Amino acid sequence: MTTTSMPTRVALLAALLAATAVAQNAPAPKIVLQPTSWDFGQVWQEEQQSFTLTVKNEGNADLLISEVRTTCGCTVAQPERTTVPPGQTTTVKVQYDTQGKQGDVSSKVIVLCNDPRRGADLLNDEPNPKQGEAHFKIKGFVKRAILKEPLGGLVVRSLDPKPGQSGKVRLKNQMPEPMRLQLKSSTIRELDVEIKEITPGMEYEVIGRTARELKVGKVRGDLLFTTGLTKEPEFTVPARIEMLAPIELVPPVMYLLKTDKEPVQRVVNLQYYGADGVEKFRVTDAQCKDPRIKVTVGPTQPPEEWMRTKLTPPVTAVVRSNVSLPPGAEIPPEGALIEYTTTDPQCPKVDVLVTTDKEAFEARMYGRWGTK
Repeated sequence: MTTTSMPTRVALLAALLAATAVAQNAPAPKIVLQPTSWDFGQVWQEEQQSFTLTVKNEGNADLLISEVRTTCGCTVAQPERTTVPPGQTTTVKVQYDTQGKQGDVSSKVIVLCNDPRRGADLLNDEPNPKQGEAHFKIKGFVKRAILKEPLGGLVVRSLDPKPGQSGKVRLKNQMPEPMRLQLKSSTIRELDVEIKEITPGMEYEVIGRTARELKVGKVRGDLLFTTGLTKEPEFTVPARIEMLAPIELVPPVMYLLKTDKEPVQRVVNLQYYGADGVEKFRVTDAQCKDPRIKVTVGPTQPPEEWMRTKLTPPVTAVVRSNVSLPPGAEIPPEGALIEYTTTDPQCPKVDVLVTTDKEAFEARMYGRWGTK
């Protein structure tokens, strides 16, 4: 065993401090967003909102913008240029689409750059903020002539594949003139639609019932109504059918960007709908053929209260799985499957897709389009 003398240790410490000082004084960009957020106030639905975000480099090295993302499809952001020298600025044109929105809304523009800072310095309040990821927050209030409850539209969720499974949505008139609701068209013929007037001219309930037996999976479409109102004379309600297996994977697919250069951590919840879930349901194994994808599985847990009281059918047990993924740039074009083995005889094997293919992601996440 060898030991290091005190003078040597002091010399090593001094060298380390000097190297740290050099690193700290090394040229680096510093991104500054002006302003730091955007509140577009109260607007009517279909009134498109636009804003110019200024991005300034207050550092002493070139600021390189590698990507500008948004957190929802309702927001589009385009940078004027991607290289900003010290002391100079560029702009990002931001557009927010209010179509289909109602009430309080929010979104984010995420600027990815080579600024070495992270977290609060870049207005990023996420639990595990990435280096060089600056957040620009957007909020506002979208007014509608008609409010729909729930906001997601008409949803049918059932474990029973037989026809007649139902869901409903309530439409409330916000205008002084009376509403006369009629179904104009449907892109989801798997649903029979009934309209009930609750309060004449003011409130209606739309009930959807499955028209035939369906396989496990999701079907989506739109219901288009005429309203008789001067504002929003036509009103679209999204409709969705979810025929459930005893195990639902949340999410059923994990989407990564091909441009991602860093590994990521994700969580998959296996929600169980069978009887005596906590006592009977177990996930006994989790495998992925890609050795870079690491999966761990936790114990069977009781569901949160809202899963038992707000969801139909109610969840009876939950198993949490942590997934470590390589960067999106390293995911093969065909994606990768994570397969879980369970004790449920109806679903002994269930899988989650990891993909960089947006179409494959949407097909698994949202289901197929209904028949017209």
